[in-house]
Amino acid sequence: MIWLYITINLITLISAFQYVRRIGPRQVIPFVICLALLAVYCLFTPTYFYMVGRETSMGDDGLYQFTGKRITDYYEKGMFFYMVANMLFVFGFVWKRYPFGNSSFCIDQKNISYLQKYVLLLYAFFFSIVVADIAISGINPLNILLGSSDENLFGHQSITNSYYFRNCADCIITTIILFAYLKGNKYKVGLLTLLAFVLFAIMGFRYRIILTILGLILVYSLDKNTVISNNRVIYVGLILTYFIFFITYNRWNFIHGRFSELSYNPVEFEYGMFFEQTRAGLADFNLIRYYEENPEIQHDYGLTMFGYVIIKALPKFLFPNGEKPYPPPALTILDNSLELPRQWARTGEATLHYGSFYGAFGWFGFVLMPFLMGFWLRFVVSRNPVTTPLGFLKQVVFSLAIFQFVTRGYFPQFVDHFVYISLPVWLLSGLIKRSTILQPDHEITH
Repeated sequence: MIWLYITINLITLISAFQYVRRIGPRQVIPFVICLALLAVYCLFTPTYFYMVGRETSMGDDGLYQFTGKRITDYYEKGMFFYMVANMLFVFGFVWKRYPFGNSSFCIDQKNISYLQKYVLLLYAFFFSIVVADIAISGINPLNILLGSSDENLFGHQSITNSYYFRNCADCIITTIILFAYLKGNKYKVGLLTLLAFVLFAIMGFRYRIILTILGLILVYSLDKNTVISNNRVIYVGLILTYFIFFITYNRWNFIHGRFSELSYNPVEFEYGMFFEQTRAGLADFNLIRYYEENPEIQHDYGLTMFGYVIIKALPKFLFPNGEKPYPPPALTILDNSLELPRQWARTGEATLHYGSFYGAFGWFGFVLMPFLMGFWLRFVVSRNPVTTPLGFLKQVVFSLAIFQFVTRGYFPQFVDHFVYISLPVWLLSGLIKRSTILQPDHEITH
């Protein structure tokens, strides 16, 4: 039966992509991003591990050899619920005809340079906040980059003093995307991106590097004056695929600062590592196993998903002894479900958003929540039509935030990302609106 579920899941996703192709991917950017992620995380990767006989969610290599519980018997059940969840998500989005705009707007060319200057000022402002926070923490970034520090790149997730200042790194991503959207000089875009990547590396923000690349791809490939041909889709897809495999294969060289040892030859890449980096579906299957084998464990009914949005946002001094009630219950259950040796530190393993739905509401979460999520995405794109510059930018930044939610499954972190990554757009929204004019001789392509 598992192959029937896989086949129906494939048909569902192909049908959804055909819908996108018919109306135009530029019209529904968050939906396109979600479909691409669901194809990888909920179809290709679990199918690959099923075919190679992967028995545990963490694998049996290195430290994880002989650890964890077998999930072999849960592939079929997991793929069945992925099939159901994807069908309901797609239905939640496409059930109503998409409303195309009758007019197309653009930014008045005489205001472009004016807006670019504001974006560069915002970039400098947020960059300075993050660098100052690092410096106050006692870390000298130059020592790390020049190799005169015992610390490694990507080893400083906790070096900053302030949770609020640290997250301004998300604002830097958006300023780069804004500058690219405003037709900023590509050499300047490259310089801004390089400086941001160095900062993200020092702070341990590999994820922000991926989001920046994705945002730039969306801006450049979905430009309204760009014809989205099959050749362009293939070209962009190949570049993105190469980039993903490149950073995956060279991950430890980046971490240890061994830049001279980076491999650029795609023949040398270990392509199986891609599936290791997208294995969150196995954590979902393992979570299903854990709940079924331990019926006394209760679902948290949305406490982690929604309640911790507030807890995460509030400052520490508002809590007893200045400590927030961490970790959230759903993350504790997820760690326990791995059943690794108790003396081991947390692995940082994450489920997909479907896993968080299940952890919150059980099987009911696999049925209702995907439909509501599809409905929610439709509401977002309908409120932010890409026929206006502001609508396009809001769809792009929302897509970057939803990327985090689908692949990591932690809704409070999604809210964090969304607020900070949207902040530069909100700050400039008034200027962008006043600079928006009806595009002469407009032609809306679907």
